[in-house]
Amino acid sequence: MKTKEEKKKIVEELKDLFQKSQKFIFVSLLNINSEIQNEIKTQIKKLGGIFKVVKKNLLKLANRNINIEKEEFKQPFGVIFDLNDINNIDIFRTLLNLKEKHNIQLIEGVINNKILSSEEILEIGKLPSKEILIQRSIGTINGLFVKFMQLLKNPLIRFNLVVSNAKK
Repeated sequence: MKTKEEKKKIVEELKDLFQKSQKFIFVSLLNINSEIQNEIKTQIKKLGGIFKVVKKNLLKLANRNINIEKEEFKQPFGVIFDLNDINNIDIFRTLLNLKEKHNIQLIEGVINNKILSSEEILEIGKLPSKEILIQRSIGTINGLFVKFMQLLKNPLIRFNLVVSNAKK
């Protein structure tokens, strides 16, 4: 049993994490053993996040905006705090892989105070990376530029053909 001081320290740490994090995800711990929890913790930490398992009352004290009275929160759960840039979705991809590998259940997530369902979290995890999207955009722009240049050259090429045929 934790003392009142230890609980206050945990609440302060959680408040700090909620302030630093623009994204956090609730994960069900039902049917998840400690080995899988340690794997989740390790993978999330590598990606710049923090995985915490805390009591509901302490979580409520840390962030009163979270509604943990829903039916999904009646089971044991953990919280993943993503401390990365809002555009970084590596943790979402990792959660997608963990769901496929260990069948973990996502309860819900929050991005910039917008609540996401578990399906929405998984859809975000399926998105291509920022680098791939940039490469695709550059490829599209480059292709359009090449076509535009060909269109500009086309009248000049036709004009040269007409002039060369006229000389003959």
